[in-house]
Amino acid sequence: MSKRLFERVGVLACVSAALMVGSHPVAAEVSVWTLKSTIQQVLEVAPEKKAAEAEVKVRRAGVAQAGLWENPTIELGASNSMGKDDGAGGTDLNQFSISQPLPLSGRLGQQRKQAHASVKQAEADASLQSLLLEHEAARVFHRLQLSRAQLSAMEERLQSADEFQRIGQRREQAGDLSRLERLRLDLVRESARQGVASAEGKFSEALSDFQVLLGLAEAPSQLALLAGFPSLPPLAHLASQQHVHPALVAARQGVEAARHTVALARANRFSDPEIWLARERDVLGDRRQNVTAFGVSVTVPLWNRGKGGIDAAQANRQKAQLEVDALQRRLDNRLKLNHLHLAHLIKQGEQYRAHILLPAEEVFQLSRKGFAAGQVEILNLVDAVNTYFDARVQYLELLQEAWLEAAALRRAAGYSLLTHKGTAQ
Repeated sequence: MSKRLFERVGVLACVSAALMVGSHPVAAEVSVWTLKSTIQQVLEVAPEKKAAEAEVKVRRAGVAQAGLWENPTIELGASNSMGKDDGAGGTDLNQFSISQPLPLSGRLGQQRKQAHASVKQAEADASLQSLLLEHEAARVFHRLQLSRAQLSAMEERLQSADEFQRIGQRREQAGDLSRLERLRLDLVRESARQGVASAEGKFSEALSDFQVLLGLAEAPSQLALLAGFPSLPPLAHLASQQHVHPALVAARQGVEAARHTVALARANRFSDPEIWLARERDVLGDRRQNVTAFGVSVTVPLWNRGKGGIDAAQANRQKAQLEVDALQRRLDNRLKLNHLHLAHLIKQGEQYRAHILLPAEEVFQLSRKGFAAGQVEILNLVDAVNTYFDARVQYLELLQEAWLEAAALRRAAGYSLLTHKGTAQ
């Protein structure tokens, strides 16, 4: 990064710990921002990840609740019947009963299994959220890399235009350059200045996007350069690991929860039996006495046997399984397409560098020296300048596209740079 660029963003090339005042621990330890450190910072501050983790806690609380018996019911009653019978008058507490449903239908066991599956689904959803945040972190990181590299290229173009203008002024004074050619050099410089202004705007937007997503109070002091293409993992290896993709794990746990819902619907066909114990006080044999009774009450499923609920639960289970199959198909297709596209970008980038960028740079350097020596015409110089810097910008865009495709490939494969070994800037 050039000195001018450092002044523009208002930071010095020093350790980020001195700059990230009040920032998170990950940011405080970073001196050069890489893709991995960017991902770590995003996962540290992202409210989406915290919300997913909170949902896991909610589901875990439901596991304990799912295994509890229903509360007993206690009834108390008072009347003036005994006072009327024995002539004593008044109102007395003369009825007490307690009833307790007995979970003999297996409902509680199915509820617990359903709750455990729900917890695992929430945990997989939290992992999926982290994977999506990692992809978003890669997007803003590579966008910032590209905008910074493009700005550096445009600044170099402006510097070369300043150099050509000084040479042109000297040659014009010596009578070796016409006014028309001199004006053309002015246009070259103004075009380069406009290129810098445009690149500055894109860099400023990318920098703001980066800081907001990472929750940084200060601009990053150093950023890894956008250089080199990512490695291409074997497709067979990625496909063999895809079965543990968080999205698939979450969907399969949804199927498991739906399966227990079917069993729960079957268990709910019969209401739990209820035992009860009652104690009453009444006038018997001309004196007040206590009477104890107990029994069992059972609901007879004569009209409503819960068939509709069972059918609905079975349909939901089928739907959940079909959604798993559809998701697997989409992920398989996306994995293959991402892998194919990345392979194409790597090959294209290597050929572009060898057959366009490097020859264009050589032509530019030779034209630069030839113009200084008065051996190269203005039109040839302008063509060499435009060809080289356009090729350089195009090559940077190919690099960024390849790295973004690598991030999409990781998302389709379902693995994270933080838990798997891989190439990362």
